[in-house]
Amino acid sequence: MRRLGLLALVLACMPDHQTLRAEPTAAFPVTWDGRAAPALVAAAQPAPAPAAAPPPATPAIGANQLVAVLELHSKLKGKDAEDVDAAYFGNAVRTALKREVPRAQVMTRENVLVMLQAQGKSLEDCEGECEVDTGRRLGADLVVSGEIVRVGSKLKVDLRLHDTRTGQLISGAAASGKNVDDLDGELEAAVKRLVSR
Repeated sequence: MRRLGLLALVLACMPDHQTLRAEPTAAFPVTWDGRAAPALVAAAQPAPAPAAAPPPATPAIGANQLVAVLELHSKLKGKDAEDVDAAYFGNAVRTALKREVPRAQVMTRENVLVMLQAQGKSLEDCEGECEVDTGRRLGADLVVSGEIVRVGSKLKVDLRLHDTRTGQLISGAAASGKNVDDLDGELEAAVKRLVSR
């Protein structure tokens, strides 16, 4: 009887937070009925491995490769055809390409004309020909071709990069804008996408 009185006294003196509870603690992470503290369970699980960084973009054009940029074909009509100078945009592609891949050998428009004339051809002869065949005829490793079109309310320059040896399409990119100025401003970013893969 004396022992029961002593036990009652001990229990009465215990603070409220130490009363008998079936809650997990740091000392006892799992209770008698199998429950575990959420924070302790999370801490016990291994941390997920950090996501691997994406590999850096590999240039589609290697150093010292010869790249021919063909004249862009304009499929515009009416006022669009008057406002957009396809020769200007072709030269803008060449300039942006040289900036993006300075070690590549980019053929100028004049280079292309001279080499085609030496073979008895002209730029007009290339109008309907496969761009890969034209690139091979020019002795280029890679060839960039494209078209200027209107799609809905936007003007677009659609660019393609081919390997002349295999004929494989390496990449494609498009610049777009509501007017000629917007299109001009977007062209460099499109060339950057074209040469990165």
